[in-house]
Parts: sequence; C-alpha cells; structure tokens
Amino acid sequence: MFKKVIIVAIILSSLKFFSFIFIPEFIIKVAEWFGIGLILAFTIIYFIYNKEKPIKKHFTIPIILIFISVLISMFGSYIYQNQSFPLTAYAQRAIYFYLIYFLLHLMRIDSKFIIRLIVSFALIYIVIYFLQYILYPIQLTTTKMFIDRGTLRIFLSGAGYLVIAYFIWLYMAFRNFRPIYVLILLVTMGIFVLMGTRQVLASMLLLTILFIFQSRVVKSKILIFTLIGLSLIPIYFLFQDIILAMFEVTYRQSQHIEGGIRFEAARFFLTDFFPSALAYFTGNGAAGPSIYGLRLFRYSTELGYYLSDIGLIGEYVKYGMLYVIGVIIILFKVFKSSLPEKIMFIKYNFLGIVLTLVTGGGAFASTSNVLIICLLLYLIDLHKSDKNIFDNSVTD
Repeated sequence: MFKKVIIVAIILSSLKFFSFIFIPEFIIKVAEWFGIGLILAFTIIYFIYNKEKPIKKHFTIPIILIFISVLISMFGSYIYQNQSFPLTAYAQRAIYFYLIYFLLHLMRIDSKFIIRLIVSFALIYIVIYFLQYILYPIQLTTTKMFIDRGTLRIFLSGAGYLVIAYFIWLYMAFRNFRPIYVLILLVTMGIFVLMGTRQVLASMLLLTILFIFQSRVVKSKILIFTLIGLSLIPIYFLFQDIILAMFEVTYRQSQHIEGGIRFEAARFFLTDFFPSALAYFTGNGAAGPSIYGLRLFRYSTELGYYLSDIGLIGEYVKYGMLYVIGVIIILFKVFKSSLPEKIMFIKYNFLGIVLTLVTGGGAFASTSNVLIICLLLYLIDLHKSDKNIFDNSVTD
C-alpha cells in the first residue's frame, strides 16, 4: 500500500494537483519539485535496500540518451543564450520525471494497479472537465481556458490518461459488450470534441478505425462501422457549432499552407533562431526566467511562434540531436514489441503521439506526459519478463 501511495503522490505532483483554485499558489509552484524529490529519495532508498531480483529494463539506453542531451543542452543555453546553469536546470524539470522509470522497476509496482490508476485518473479528468465546463466562468482550476471555435477550450493536465483509458474501454466494450463501456466511450469522445483540437479528434477517430480493423475481439466489422456511422449523426448535431468551427479553421489554413503558423514557426526555429552550427547538436536549452525566456515570449506574442506548437521540432531546438535519437529509439522499441491485445492500448497511445509528433505539444517533454510514457514503458518490460503477467488483467 505504501508504494502505491507514493506513486499516486508523484502522479498528482506531475499534474500540479490539477491546479485547483483552492490550493495555495505556492504548493502548485513547488508540486513538480515535490514529485522529483519523492522519485529521487525513494530511488536511492530502494536501490540500497531492495533485495528483489530486478526485471530487465529495455528502455534504459534511450532514457540515458535523453538525460545526456539535457545535460549538453545546458552548456548550449549558457554559451549561446547567456542563460545560467541553475535557470536551465529549473526550466528542464519535466525531464527529471524520466527517473520514475527506474523507480517503478525498483518498487516492482503491480501491473493491475497501474492500469487501474490510469483508468482512475481518466475518470477524475472527466469529472473535473465537465464540472469546469458547466460552471464556467466560475473557475475550479487555474489552468488555461478560453472560448474559441464554438466551445470552451480547457487545457487541463491529465488528458493523456483519458486517451489511454479510451482504448482500454474500447477493448472492453467489444470484449464484454456492456452498455456502460459504450456510454463512457461516447462521453470521452464528447470531451475530445469539446477540446476543439482538430488533431486530437482526427487522431482518435483514425486510431478507432484502426482498432476495429486490427482487433480480434471485433466480430462483425461491417456492423460495427455501420453502428459507429449512425452514432456519429447525433454527435454531429449535438456538437454542430464546434465541428463546423473546426472545419472553418481548417479551410482557412488550407488556403495558405505556406503561411501556416506552425510551418512558419518550424522554419524560423530551425533556421534563423539557431546561433551556430554546433547548436544543432547541443540544442539551445530549455528557457527559464531569463533574457532567453523573454525573447521566446516575444516571439510567441509578436509572431505567434511557440516551441510548444511544433512538437518534436520544438524539443529538438531545446535539447538537441541526442534527445531526438532517444525519442526515436523509444518509439522503435515500442512498435517492435509484441504485445497481447489486452494491452495494445500502449501502442495505440504511441501511435497517437506519432500522428501529432511535429504538431502537438511535445509528448516526450511535458511533465504529465513523461510520467505516462514511463508507466507504459514499464508495462512493456513487465510483459517481456513474464508473458503471462497480463492473463488476469483488469481489461479482461
């Protein structure tokens, strides 16, 4: 039980306790450091006192490459951007959460508990999201939110848990044929629509179709596609204003592909922004509260160029070549892994990351997403160590 409490506390800290309005601002600000402190402290304790035989870690090399890239980028930040080492160390705190991959192995956390944890945080996310949506403009959380594209767009931490849980529920819906799973799938898809993010909605629909084609638990694929098509009709009319607004944005941007803001941002950061040829290897470091950070803020406000809008490209600009190599190795190892269908939600999650790799918010360098990635990598290691470990999984 103690180990489970520690993992839950670390996850909550990575989510900054959902930034609830009633939590003092000081606690929100130090939440991530609290989680990092827990990871470091218990990694040392379990490394010294743990006597259990460890299972093989298959993702050690790429994670070490990511840590090395971050270390090298600190020198790039100091040399090219005149930002001090302490400020860069502070700014790149999300990367330190990769250490939980090693802590999970030392603690030998149960696979069932991890899956239940993912589903639990997904359900919590749903409740908070709808409460905030209903109560707006009263704010339950200090997370960014605004009216756009016909909806209230709420950028609440923890959406990654909802994405994974969606594929768990999708598998369980076809395996067990319980109405509750169909209902929660519709609710989840409703949230994806309410987010007003085209790439998230398109990715989830595409991956759902892929699941139906590939899954062995889907008996009549033609019938399922017919039912899905029919269910999309009421969903369209229910969210008509939001969907039409997203189509309108897509149409406007398609008329000016060369002038697309993400395309322009990527081109700018990959060319004009780099101060030297060596920086293409070292990276420029994560920006903290410095002149470097102020310059990036000016680019975002005056030009609309955000590093967070260009996914892996933005992470490459910060952390350099070794970071990208580490990410590619992780993806290669994940897709190369042979997994039973009941935990194929792992691969679907990473497929979703690939679909938004250069247009999303940087799935491998945000605090909550780093923790989710490490949980999934640990599940892969558990399966490789014991092929029968998921025989009585919670997804049965």
